[in-house]
Amino acid sequence: MYLCNRWYVAAWNHELGDKPLARTIMDEPIVFFRDADGNPVALEDSCAHRYMALSEGKIIDGCIQCPYHGLEYDATGACVTVPGQAKVPPGAGVKSYPVVERYRYIWIWTGEPDKADAALIPDFHWNDDPDWVAVGDYFYVKGSYRLLIDNLLDLSHVAYVHATTLGTDGVANFPVKVSREEDKVHVERWIFDEPAPPMFKMVGGFKDDDAVDRWQLIHYQEPSHFMIDVGCAVAGSGATDGDRSQGVTMFSNHTLTPETERSTHYFWHHARNFRLDEPELTEKLAKATSTAFGEDVIIIETQQDRMERAGPKKAIIDINADAGVLQASRMLDGLIEAEG
Repeated sequence: MYLCNRWYVAAWNHELGDKPLARTIMDEPIVFFRDADGNPVALEDSCAHRYMALSEGKIIDGCIQCPYHGLEYDATGACVTVPGQAKVPPGAGVKSYPVVERYRYIWIWTGEPDKADAALIPDFHWNDDPDWVAVGDYFYVKGSYRLLIDNLLDLSHVAYVHATTLGTDGVANFPVKVSREEDKVHVERWIFDEPAPPMFKMVGGFKDDDAVDRWQLIHYQEPSHFMIDVGCAVAGSGATDGDRSQGVTMFSNHTLTPETERSTHYFWHHARNFRLDEPELTEKLAKATSTAFGEDVIIIETQQDRMERAGPKKAIIDINADAGVLQASRMLDGLIEAEG
C-alpha cells in the first residue's frame, strides 16, 4: 500500500506552534511538536500507559504531557516523568520518527530509522528561495494519493476542470512525451500557437488575441512528489530552445502524503521568479491557484466515492494521455512490492 522508506511532508513548519499537532500518516497516528530548542519532534500519538492521544496534551519544557495521567515524554519518545512516583517503569516510551525541517515543510520518515538520510529529501527550494516568491497551502483530501498522482501526471484535464484559470480548449490535442529514470517520470507537453490561459494573461500581460507557445513539463519523483515547470512565451520566440525571455515561468509543486488508503494530506506551493515586489499579484495568484487545485480535490473525492460504490466489478480503460500515469504506477507498484 505504501512506500515507507522515503521522506514525506507531514506539515507546514508554521503549523508547529505552542500546541501539539495531530496527524495520521500511513494509518499511524502521530503527534508533532517542537522541543525546547525549537527542533521538530514526531512521536507515536498514543501514551504508553493507557493509549491516550498525546496530541490532546500540553507541551512542557520541550516535552509532551499526556492529558490523562500526566506522563511526560521527551523528543526521543522516552517517558521522563510519571506523577506520583520517583522512577519511570522500565521500557516506558513511545515510538519516535526521524523528522527534518526544510523548504518550509516538516518532513517525516516512517520507515526504518537507520535509513533516514536527509540528503534524500526532494528538492523544493522554490518554496524558500529568495529569488522566487511562493504561495502555498494544504488540502485534506478524502481520496487516495494514487488518484492525485494520476491527476498531476495528466494535465489534459485543465481544459475541462480549470477552464477559468489554467485551461484552454486545445490542450488535449497536443501529445505528450514521456521519459523515465530510475526514480522519476517526466511528462512533457508543448502547446503551440494557442491563446494564453486566464492565469497567464494575468501574470504575463498576454491579450485575448495573442498567440503563445505554452509548456507543461511535469517531473514526478517517487513516491509522491511533483515539480511542474509551466509557462507561456510569445509564439515562435524560441521557448522550445530554452529562450523564455518573451514569456513567464512558474513552478507548480505538489507533494502528497497518504493518511489512509482513502485519504491524503495534499501540500502545494506555486512559485514565480518575476514581479517579485508586487504583493497584490502574489495575493491574486494565491487565490487563483488555491481555487484551481481545490477543483482537483472535488474531482478526486468524487472519483473515490464512485470507485468505492462500484467495487472491483467495474473495469477502467486507459487512453493515450495516460502514458505517464501508467509508467509512474508501474514504478511505484514495483518499489512497494520490493520493499514489502
